[in-house]
Amino acid sequence: MTDYNRANRPAPPRAPQGNRPAPPRTPQAGRPATPAPPAAPARPAKPRKAPLGPPYGKLPKGFVPLVIVCAAILALGLALQSAMPGGFALKARKIAVENQPVRISEIHGDGPIRLNEIMTANGGVMVDASGATPDWVEVANVGNRPVNLKGYVLARSAKAGNVFVFPDAILQPGECAIVYADGTLQAELGEELHAPFRLSSTGDVLMLFNAADVAVDTVNIPQLSDGEVYARMDRDTWTVSAQTTPGLLNTEENYRVLTSVVQDSPIRMCEVVASNTRYAPDESGVFHDYVVLRNTSEGEVDIGGWYLSDKPKLPRLWRFPQGTSIPGGGTLLVYCSGLNRVENTSRLHTSFKLSTEGETLTLSNAKGQPVDTVTYDLLRTDTAYLRADDGSWSVGEATGKSGE
Repeated sequence: MTDYNRANRPAPPRAPQGNRPAPPRTPQAGRPATPAPPAAPARPAKPRKAPLGPPYGKLPKGFVPLVIVCAAILALGLALQSAMPGGFALKARKIAVENQPVRISEIHGDGPIRLNEIMTANGGVMVDASGATPDWVEVANVGNRPVNLKGYVLARSAKAGNVFVFPDAILQPGECAIVYADGTLQAELGEELHAPFRLSSTGDVLMLFNAADVAVDTVNIPQLSDGEVYARMDRDTWTVSAQTTPGLLNTEENYRVLTSVVQDSPIRMCEVVASNTRYAPDESGVFHDYVVLRNTSEGEVDIGGWYLSDKPKLPRLWRFPQGTSIPGGGTLLVYCSGLNRVENTSRLHTSFKLSTEGETLTLSNAKGQPVDTVTYDLLRTDTAYLRADDGSWSVGEATGKSGE
């Protein structure tokens, strides 16, 4: 017996596999075809996760070196803490504070010893024994009796560690004492004075204490340009000036004294050679420009501490060393080589050279007062500018005589 219903029943549609759409259903006879439902969109495949590395997966690049560095820093910190439980001083910060001093309340004392003149940008106005041009400070005795400076102190602040203490030295009324502020300490009687600190040209502070450690004079120094000084005009008045008077009180008269030529000096320049290839070789056999000085007196003249310069506005450009002298009627040849050699007083070399196109030379005494000046024009090679006995100058043949 035939099972009719089972034989004539259409087979059910097969479920779609994967992303393949299901085939359309076959309509039965006499019945309208039922449309197939739309196929479901294909679900995108999920990305596969990377396998984790031990123990948490792949580490970022540079992670391990960073851990090592941090561990080393931590170990160093623990070691320093054990070695210095009290910590350590930040010296760099201390220096920075000292280089930027705070303004102070100025004290203008009535005592005889006062700050008188200060230069913080020495462009060649003053040179020390080594030929350098450091900052300098001047104190003066404005009283009417001698004062012993022993125990007086120069300092940049009341708590400064680097201070200058004056030696046992008597300062007469109206006299001045100069201290070079170059960071070196020299405070011996009869020697050049040097303070163990420097001054800032952008502004600074300076204090003067007496032997009892009492501040007797203080000043706030303004910004100064090359060649300018902060000069005291009276007890309460300071001024910025280009009229320097080192070694003297700050008056117009003293400035004229320092800039006027001294007429009675026996030392004179007598020969100038600005291009030399034949005369008076130096200790190494090399020829240099030179100047010859003559002593017109009968006795020996000590010129230690005198100055020679080729710049009229800077008459103290180069200084003769102590012990330099010229015998009566003798001469001294000075090489203008730019080498600045002062060890041998008979073979001296200045810090400057001469120009063949002409310039002005100035010879000054130990006080800085000009004792002789000479201006020459164009000088050819191996020709000299010569001074006659009557004081006149003319161009002639070089001699190269040094008096030796």
